[in-house]
Amino acid sequence: MAKAQTFADKAAKLARKHEQTVICPDTNKETRLINVRFVETVKSENGTYKFSDRNIRVYESTYKPYKK
Repeated sequence: MAKAQTFADKAAKLARKHEQTVICPDTNKETRLINVRFVETVKSENGTYKFSDRNIRVYESTYKPYKK
């Protein structure tokens, strides 16, 4: 009978799967990509403010957006 996988095992497996290392173009060093939520305010035509949020990937060393 197989061992039941715990939640901690699943979370660690997914974290390793999503962790990527790439070369940063600014520093020319190997760095990780991290996911961040980017929130910006947008002023509408009638004067109210709205929040636009999106998830983006950035270089961990410089926090600049990652472009494929």
